[in-house]
Amino acid sequence: MEFTFENHGTNTYLVYSVKPEDTVDTMSLGMLTHNKIPGLASTQFAQMDANKFIKYNISARVSVRQFLEGIVNKARLIGVFKGIVTGLLSAEEYMIDPRSVVIDLDYMFVDVSSYQTALICLPLLNVEDTDINLGAMFKNIIFQTQFDQSENCDYIAKLLNYLNRPAQFVLTEFRDILNGIEQGSVVGTGTGMPLERQTPPASAQPTVQPHYVTSAQVVKPATTPVYGSPSGGTSGNKQPLTYGGAPVPPKSAPMVANMVPPVASTMVPPKKTGTDKSQQNQEQKPQEEKISFLYLMQHYNKENAAVYKAQKEARKAANAKGKEKKVKGKGKAMPTEGFGYAVPPQEGPTGGPVSVQSSIPTPTAMSSTVATRPVQPTISQPQPVPAPQAVPQTSGAFQTAQGAGEVYGTVKPQNGMNFGETTVLMGGAVGETTVLGATSGAAPMIAPHLIRRKNNEKVSLNKPVFRIGKEKSYVDYFIGDNTAISRSHANIITRDGQYLVVDTNSTNHTFVNGMMIPSNQEVQINQGDVIRLANEDFEFHLY
Repeated sequence: MEFTFENHGTNTYLVYSVKPEDTVDTMSLGMLTHNKIPGLASTQFAQMDANKFIKYNISARVSVRQFLEGIVNKARLIGVFKGIVTGLLSAEEYMIDPRSVVIDLDYMFVDVSSYQTALICLPLLNVEDTDINLGAMFKNIIFQTQFDQSENCDYIAKLLNYLNRPAQFVLTEFRDILNGIEQGSVVGTGTGMPLERQTPPASAQPTVQPHYVTSAQVVKPATTPVYGSPSGGTSGNKQPLTYGGAPVPPKSAPMVANMVPPVASTMVPPKKTGTDKSQQNQEQKPQEEKISFLYLMQHYNKENAAVYKAQKEARKAANAKGKEKKVKGKGKAMPTEGFGYAVPPQEGPTGGPVSVQSSIPTPTAMSSTVATRPVQPTISQPQPVPAPQAVPQTSGAFQTAQGAGEVYGTVKPQNGMNFGETTVLMGGAVGETTVLGATSGAAPMIAPHLIRRKNNEKVSLNKPVFRIGKEKSYVDYFIGDNTAISRSHANIITRDGQYLVVDTNSTNHTFVNGMMIPSNQEVQINQGDVIRLANEDFEFHLY
């Protein structure tokens, strides 16, 4: 189906141009044009010479595909599903062929405030004679949607339990399930009997694993056929609920079904093999082995803490005893083997350095000369390196070591976290180090944003699809002080390094540099362009 969008005054229309080979169903067209049918878009018929047009009023509505982008909560998803079901059932009540309803997320439109959905019904007799697989359509919407994890997502499993059953998809039963989820009551099946109290037939088994669903729900197979593919669900599919290919349970369900809580106990050393006596001596109790601080934190109890404290005191005493021996033995001959440090070069008689080998004999040489004249190695003590002077700090400002430097600014901690003061790089130099800034020749950082001329407010465009309007629960930038702005007025799209603006069927339209742009048509914007939403001007900037 080929549709176009037209703007007439404050209204936006979806227009279908009737082709010569099309045959219009005059009865269905009369129903659509003379009645306000719940769930179906308001329809008009127009003819200019030999050209015929069917127009649908979609003002102040966005497509379902746009509406379900980003994070979707329970009310939004259930509202869309109920709107689709209402439109299809209304078409049947008004004797309109349900196959005339366009099942395409780009041509289903929803009000972002009330979640009321308007379907497009194209009254043609030459539509393809194919069944509509509604169950598969609803499942695809669920699998392609990113849900709000701050909510209880059990309702997703309830929907999939019904959609995955082998029985035929029934609109009225699905409507009852949606109503039960919306009201927070027991989900019904259209028979007036709660799901939890039904006795499931032997052939019907839940298609979602039990530890992903709080209560197994099995729906009694329908006996009254309605339009829709008999294979509306995936027969025999017993895979758990998945998102992106990996099983993900709802938030309320535990991530691990049989997780055993850790039990604080003493460490059990690994069992060693062999009967060697040295190995057996090593098989001691945990409190006799050396306990590290990391092990103590992982296996903390009173016994381990006492052992760790005792070992720590013993190490301190051993270190103190070693230091005392070292002080007493200062100036005496030192062994040439087992040095744990590098020996500094010595000065010869002429003042030049001599190698270590000339002043300290090798072990072989020592063994041959120890009886005649032992050589005493003379080791010069390394000179202490003076510690660098601390740079004085004054209330987060940067200063030189002399305390008289220029203040360059600070960055305030965010989100209640303080990582210390950070010096902001601007212009100038500190000592011999060049400070990066605007004069360093580096390219400016791209940070797309809008400047609202009314109050010079800066609006950062920090999402691939950035929504602007006055419906606070839906948009990314809320304009609450201008009644001329629509609930969902326009989107700013970032794609492949380009920036585009799209008018989302607003009442007072969107303009770029003074020119009105058509609804639902992407228009590229560049640095310095002026975007007008109704009577509000915004400047677009990249830097």
